[in-house]
Amino acid sequence: MAPIMMVYGTQKLLDVSQFLMNPATKRMMEALAGGASAPIWFAYANGAFQLLAGLFVLLGVKARLSAGLVVIWLVPVTYFGHPFWAGIRPDFNEAQFYKNLAIIAAYLLIAAMGAGRYSIDNALAQRVRK
Repeated sequence: MAPIMMVYGTQKLLDVSQFLMNPATKRMMEALAGGASAPIWFAYANGAFQLLAGLFVLLGVKARLSAGLVVIWLVPVTYFGHPFWAGIRPDFNEAQFYKNLAIIAAYLLIAAMGAGRYSIDNALAQRVRK
């Protein structure tokens, strides 16, 4: 699950116009900001969040917290980004919507169970127990 976040976060950081011109970003800004354009800092913050959250989950550093934040972030992204029920490119958006639900489920599992035996979180917890 981590590479998905890291790849898309890196892409956004390398080309913020990809985020700013995205129809999902525009739909979100219409709903939340009266149609104002998304500020450039928001694009960079979004890309940095994705990259860092993926990296933290990959390494197992604050993995539960990071995964929980990804879930909170992905819910509105999925709603605004893939509204196939509104007739917006249903052939594409329905598959993307369900893909995002699967990603949400995976990150919920990480948030609930942690990163596992070979994570930095676990290594630090073992050190504290000794």
